[in-house]
Amino acid sequence: MDKALTDSLDSFIFKLQRVSDNLKASRTDEFRKAKRNNAAIALKSAADFLAYCALVTLFRKNIGYLSEPSCVAVFSVPSNWPLADIDEAAKIILKGQKGVKICLHPTTKHRRGWEIDAAELLETGEKLIVFRQEGSVVHEDFELAATVFDRLVLCRPSHLRALSKFRACGALSDENVAIIAKQPSERMEAIFRRGRPAAQTASKLTGAIQLDGSSKARHLDIEKGFGEASVWANALKRDLEDWRRGNLTWSEIDRGCLFYGPSGTGKTRFTAALADNCGMHLEATSIPKWQSAKDGDLGDFLKAMFQSFASAKENAPSLLFIDEIDAIGDRAKFPSRHETYSTTVVNALLECVDGINGREGIVVVGACNFPERIDPALLRSGRLEKHVLFPLPDATARGQILGFHLPTLAKDAALQQIAARLPGKSGADLERLAREARRIARDANRDVTVDDLRERVQVPPPLDAKTLYRIAVHEAGHALSARALLLGEIEYVEIYDNVTSFATHLESHGITMVDVPASPFVTRWDIMKMITMKLAGAAAEDLVFGHRANWSTGSKESDFASATSLAIQMITEYGFGNSLYFLPDSVDRSTATKLWDDLPLKEEVSDILQEQYNRAKDLLDGLKPNLLEIADALVKQKRLDKTQLESHWPGAKKARAPLRH
Repeated sequence: MDKALTDSLDSFIFKLQRVSDNLKASRTDEFRKAKRNNAAIALKSAADFLAYCALVTLFRKNIGYLSEPSCVAVFSVPSNWPLADIDEAAKIILKGQKGVKICLHPTTKHRRGWEIDAAELLETGEKLIVFRQEGSVVHEDFELAATVFDRLVLCRPSHLRALSKFRACGALSDENVAIIAKQPSERMEAIFRRGRPAAQTASKLTGAIQLDGSSKARHLDIEKGFGEASVWANALKRDLEDWRRGNLTWSEIDRGCLFYGPSGTGKTRFTAALADNCGMHLEATSIPKWQSAKDGDLGDFLKAMFQSFASAKENAPSLLFIDEIDAIGDRAKFPSRHETYSTTVVNALLECVDGINGREGIVVVGACNFPERIDPALLRSGRLEKHVLFPLPDATARGQILGFHLPTLAKDAALQQIAARLPGKSGADLERLAREARRIARDANRDVTVDDLRERVQVPPPLDAKTLYRIAVHEAGHALSARALLLGEIEYVEIYDNVTSFATHLESHGITMVDVPASPFVTRWDIMKMITMKLAGAAAEDLVFGHRANWSTGSKESDFASATSLAIQMITEYGFGNSLYFLPDSVDRSTATKLWDDLPLKEEVSDILQEQYNRAKDLLDGLKPNLLEIADALVKQKRLDKTQLESHWPGAKKARAPLRH
């Protein structure tokens, strides 16, 4: 082929390309950025401006697809931006343009079907742009007809800085931009108030990060000091490292875990530190947060739930933390007036946790105070399959927590002494004490000292001899009844005068520690003996003084509360009452007032408690010399271990006093 012919063909091809470009341009003018007043848009609405900028960028990126005469584009919108905001921005860009349809895709499919008519939207052959919330299911027809799938990226740094400039809100650092970009659309007006520095608002947001995901949480040592939780965390971290290297499939990693225990024991802080330690994104939410979304109706509740899982999936590997998960309830216990609503919610959560649409890279962690209130289906294998107790910290752990919050005092021996005298205090209580101690030091313009902490500790008042003797009788009643009923080995008995002896294990005046051996089964008499022992402290006071004090009652951990719970369990679960019926969890044993709703059960529980109280009193009456002997020894020594108790049990040989000559 000669050179002239080659040049002629090249020229012809060039002309064809120009014609093609011109034709393409005529079809895509509506997606090109026209001469619009960006400043006016920014001043009118911060959310509209950011959505407008994001859409212009998205349209430019997909200009080739959008130039096709019959294009169906499905664009995902981040879960923290409502589709209505994106619709407003699209109207700004496409104002006056013909041949383009916009569809805001519903987030859920109802039983009666979709609330949109896909066939009607697709039949005209016009361009169709479908905006759907990230993580939601797409109509099947749109899945089939789609020309392009893409994701809308909102709050790019350049867009945020442009908005800040138009609104005279000052310069933004990279850190400011990063925290603002995570905020929902409705918060943008508060952040970018005209003439006010947006950087200051960003700083407030940084200080109020949910779950206190601060440097303290990130530096929390989760590998020790948390018992079973530390063991699970270490195993999860190793498995994640193997998964990242491709040596382990996701199916081999724990699907989920339930953290349970009293309030303030560190479940939330531990989770935040766990995510950071494992290099995972933390998606933090709660059942009340889902329930309060927007208007709080069922659709809003489910939408908020789906968005949390979608965000966790988008940022995988991630740890999805669901706080107060016991608020989800149990389908077997819902009152009839709320049954449909509540059952739908539980079923939806089960579907999300099951991960039918894929849950690779997502570990779900739930936290609660009352695991018995959660639907059992959520706690089975494959869902929240691992259950880890977060108890109140013991004396050693309390010292470590105080040292964590007061690092300059961590090695001071006095800190451990103070911690030992704070029984019953949670991690949150100890953090508050440390915060108050630092405030005292700041006011004095100096470093914090042990005395600052000691000043904020409320020391229990010393007990007089009369009160101390009553406590001794109470604890002697527990110990003696446990011995007589052969419940197990009595490890020790203690009482505290708050002068020479202090409570370190529980916030109480005394404690009887009994090692009850585990058994694969229990009889009616086994539970009756436990109830008798629980009531024996009050019975001993009644026997010796003619009346009892209030420390056997008054809290969910008290002797009477434990005895009542055991009585309910033996009747409703074990069939050890007057009837053989089996109704597990029919009564919430953490809320004993539910007994009033079942008068026959209340009467039967009352009879059991009264019977065992009388039995304890009769038993101790027959052993009264030993009861008084143990009480006298406790008042004198404050603590009796199992060896020291041997000489005080019934039938023990007494050492003879030496004969005088």
